[in-house]
Amino acid sequence: MAVNTVGVTNATPERMLLDAGAIYKNLTFDELTGDFTGEVMGATSGGNEFQVEIETRAPELDGVKTRIRGLKFVNSHEAQLTVNLKELTAQNIKNAIGPADIDETDDNFDIITGRSAIKDADYLDNVSFVGRLSGSQKPVVIMLKNALSAEGFTLTSEDDNEAIVPIVFHAHADFEDIESGKVAYEIYWPKEVVA
Repeated sequence: MAVNTVGVTNATPERMLLDAGAIYKNLTFDELTGDFTGEVMGATSGGNEFQVEIETRAPELDGVKTRIRGLKFVNSHEAQLTVNLKELTAQNIKNAIGPADIDETDDNFDIITGRSAIKDADYLDNVSFVGRLSGSQKPVVIMLKNALSAEGFTLTSEDDNEAIVPIVFHAHADFEDIESGKVAYEIYWPKEVVA
């Protein structure tokens, strides 16, 4: 059997993730219909970035000079989604700050105030990237559970441009997931259509 010197196959055009996608909060999946519903956070600019960081360790064993299959353990498994939000609302700014409150009692302004403690209500059920795979009508969904932005808030403005607020959302496991070893993100990848 010969091997190819390029990775392109006739399936390549069906397997590309296209464009910047959309960012949703509190997305839900209906297993009966196979549909997602949720609230779009707003327009983004400059794309969005999903990142999983896994820290591993291998025990040091006398006489062993190489890695050994089965002797590597996960110390941490962290997921984050960086959203470059261009559409700003009071709620989006509150979500970007994380531990904050919105006072809506003023007739003219929503007043957003940060606080020094994180409340359970600060966590969004999830924040999700929804993108499009070139060979499917179904979306690609990357869902961070119990999402919280707690890295701070940066707003930069300049002439002849609109402000972009980068928000780094971190996924957080539920207490009941700790024992089972589940991590706090899911990737819904459309099944390939077999011709």
